Amino acid sequence: LLDSLRNTNTVEQEAGGITQHIGAFPVQIPSGEEITFLDTPGHEAFSKMRERGAQVTDIAILVIAADDGVQQQTLEALETIINAKISLIIAVNKIDKKKADIQKVKVDLSTYGIELEEYGGEVPIIPISALTGEGIPQLLDLIIT
Repeated sequence: LLDSLRNTNTVEQEAGGITQHIGAFPVQIPSGEEITFLDTPGHEAFSKMRERGAQVTDIAILVIAADDGVQQQTLEALETIINAKISLIIAVNKIDKKKADIQKVKVDLSTYGIELEEYGGEVPIIPISALTGEGIPQLLDLIIT
């Protein structure tokens, strides 16, 4: 997602194509505003790093791969976000993939007590493709409003 927003290819430099360290990245969005994203690793081995990141954020954007769905590290990240009492936006990425199953992600999230806006809850969920850019403008609009 951050590579898409910054027009970079950092993911190629990361082991396994996933974030291996915590980082802060300012991004100027089309409206001219600047948002600083704090990127934390999703793997369960990095839970302490995510906890530190959650202490300094206003909004958490939990990125879930539409083809992988809710994983153990997703649940750990959700627990960190809930414990930190910060606002949550869920971005379901990789919707461009053939095996993408957004509905399964939604069902799995509700199974774990996440009440999505579209079902009367408070947590917005945005389908996106960091590869094609689909849904990114809507995600940015949601962040700044």
